[in-house]
Amino acid sequence: MTRTLLQFSFVSILCVFVSACSQKETLFSEFPGFDSYLEKNKPSDALPTVSEQGLLKQYRPRVFLAEGQTRFIDFYDDYIANGALYNDDKLISKAVTPELLNQYKDSFTAEFRHTTQTTNVSPTVYGRVDYGTLEYKQQQYPLTFLSYNIPFTNSGLLKGLPTWQRALMGIAGDNADWHQLDHYVGMTVTLYENKPVAVMLQQHNYQTTWLLDNRAKTNQKSSIPLPQDSRISVDVAMQSNELYLHSTELVEHPSVSFAGKDNLAFLKTGENKPMMAGWDITHGQQEQEYTLKFLPTADAFYTFKGRLGEKRSLPGRDGPPGAQYVTLPDLMPRALRLVTSYRVGTVTEEKAKIAKMFDGEKYKVNMQGVERYKQDFMEGMLGLD
Repeated sequence: MTRTLLQFSFVSILCVFVSACSQKETLFSEFPGFDSYLEKNKPSDALPTVSEQGLLKQYRPRVFLAEGQTRFIDFYDDYIANGALYNDDKLISKAVTPELLNQYKDSFTAEFRHTTQTTNVSPTVYGRVDYGTLEYKQQQYPLTFLSYNIPFTNSGLLKGLPTWQRALMGIAGDNADWHQLDHYVGMTVTLYENKPVAVMLQQHNYQTTWLLDNRAKTNQKSSIPLPQDSRISVDVAMQSNELYLHSTELVEHPSVSFAGKDNLAFLKTGENKPMMAGWDITHGQQEQEYTLKFLPTADAFYTFKGRLGEKRSLPGRDGPPGAQYVTLPDLMPRALRLVTSYRVGTVTEEKAKIAKMFDGEKYKVNMQGVERYKQDFMEGMLGLD
C-alpha cells in the first residue's frame, strides 16, 4: 500500500473519531418517515394465526454454518437475560425480562447492554407474516411475505477485507465484534396466489431478490429453483452474519455497505472493487438445527426505538434498534424492498436504475425511479410457470 493511501486511511479514521465526539448522534429509528409509516401500519400485539404459523413452518429456511462458526441465539433467553437495561443512562434493571424490555420499547433513550458471552445457546429463528400489494399496469397483485430473522449476539465486519483494511479498522474496534446484537439477519419468501414466487436475503444495508423458477435447474444470478421440501438453504457469512444462497464450497461474495451506482459493478461481477469494499466469506459445511418461534410484530424485538446493544464511541458501532428498522423509511413496504432488490439487468442498466431511485434528497427514494424495478420484477414474476 502506498504512503498516500496509508495517510488517507488514517485521516479517514481520525475524521470518524472527531465526528463521533463533536456531533449529536441521531438514532436510525428517529429518521423522518418511520413514525408516519408505522402510524398508518401499526404493528400487531397478536401472534401469527395458526394458518400463518403453518406457512412459516412450511417455508422455514435451512441454515448452514462453517465448522466452528458462531451460532445464532434465542433473543430473550440467551441475549436479553444476560445484561442490563438503562434509560437516560440510568440503570433500570440487571434482570431484564421480556415484559420489562417491552415497557421501554418506545423510548429513544433506552439502551440494553449485553454483558455475558456464552457458547451454550439455543439457536432460534423468529418468523412473521406481512402483507402488501404491487400495482402494475393498473392491476393489483396482493402478496404475502414470510419473513425470518436469525439473531446473533454481535456483528463483525466483512471477513474478506484486505489485510490493511482489517488492521486499520482494528484501531477503531474489534473486527469480529463491531456492534452488539445482529438481528437484521433475514430471509423473506414471497407468495402470490399462495405460491412462492421470490426469496429476498438481507445483506448489509441492502437486500437481494431471486425469483423462484422451477425451470432453473441450478441457482442463477436472478432465479433459483424451489427445493422439493419448499425450504430454501442459506449460508451465514463468517463474522458479518449476512445470508447467501447455500454452497458446500468456500465462497467469496462481493460485498459493500450500501448498494449504489459507484459500487454496483463490483457487487454484480466482483470486478472494479472500490477501496471501501470487500468479500463476505461463506462455507456451508453443517446445517444448524433451530427452534422456530413467533412474536407479535409489536414486540420489542421488532419495534424497540432505543439501542438493543451498548453505545460505543464510533458511529456504526452502537447497538441497533428493533429489527423492523432494517431499511430506509421510504422502503418500509416489503413490496418495494422486494422489487428494488431484484437486479436482473446489466451493470449499465442497474447503475442507471439505482441512480434514478436515489437522485433526490439524501436518504429519500424517488418513487418514479422504482417503476423500472417494478417492471423488471413483474415481468419476471408473471413469466413463471
